[in-house]
Amino acid sequence: MQNRISLKRILFGIPPTEASFKARGFQKCDPGVGARLERIIQIFLEGYNRTLESDDPEELVAILDNTYDAHHVGFAYEGTGLYYGMADLLLPRKSSRLRRFIEGAARKHDFIITVGAGFAVARLPFGIRSMDALVRKLDPMVAWCLADGYGFHQGFFQHRRYIDRCELPPRELPGYARQLFDSGLGRSLWWVKGGHPERIKAAIDQFPESRRGELWCGVGVAAAYAGGVDTECLKQLRDLSGSFRSDYLCGIPFAVRMREKGGNPSAWTESASRLLLEASAEEVSHRAMNCVNAVFGAWAGSENGLRQHAYRLVRDRLKMEFGKPKRSDVDLVKT
Repeated sequence: MQNRISLKRILFGIPPTEASFKARGFQKCDPGVGARLERIIQIFLEGYNRTLESDDPEELVAILDNTYDAHHVGFAYEGTGLYYGMADLLLPRKSSRLRRFIEGAARKHDFIITVGAGFAVARLPFGIRSMDALVRKLDPMVAWCLADGYGFHQGFFQHRRYIDRCELPPRELPGYARQLFDSGLGRSLWWVKGGHPERIKAAIDQFPESRRGELWCGVGVAAAYAGGVDTECLKQLRDLSGSFRSDYLCGIPFAVRMREKGGNPSAWTESASRLLLEASAEEVSHRAMNCVNAVFGAWAGSENGLRQHAYRLVRDRLKMEFGKPKRSDVDLVKT
């Protein structure tokens, strides 16, 4: 047993140094912010490496829940997604190990685990060619998260290509996945630019206008879920987003809903919800689920079609629901 585990760690283990901003070549940022954001990636890697050593999903869930606080535990679960995604891609079966995990022991964290599985698509040479087969095995409610996770990985680990040079998503990705790639890429900006509002805006402004909305949405998700900065940064980003304000704001309910379903609330996410959407996290989560249920309830096409279009449809509804100017902003314009 021990020899087998050791071999898995040798072959597939990822060292904590992968989380280092210095190793990644990111710009220097506020030391406190940098330390907090690096810690999040370290926890992601810890979650992945712990999964390598576990044969019992229920035991793994208990370990993660007892090891990490509510703000950080979701990132450890994200790491489990990398392992289960790799297992599905390397040794495909009729039924998905990833789906079994997120519909069983870890069902509360299904969204963020599937995002983590998108890392597997990026880390395996044939991953992108096999992604569609994995998508078809997942519930349409979460399947879209794979492409988002893939985009985050490429932004974080290959930022010079995909952020500095604004390289397009790979041609192998279908249209719906390209949009999600940019959402994940936007989330990665939170780390690559150290949560610095002006740097984030400057990076997004280098992209074609057609891609900026999705990038701003990803920034909103990361800002509300990960945090690591002060609340003033959230307001600065709102103001800097300009004509993409509604895109930035509609990222907030994605973050809020993940925490609400996961049962891992965070004071930071609560503050972001109240500051930017003028509502509690509980209320925002409820309204977000109404949008999701409306989309899924109205869908009359195939299940595979829903996998391809669910994100776009939900995103559009959230933008309408949460992207409107606040009353105080309207009053300010009138004066």
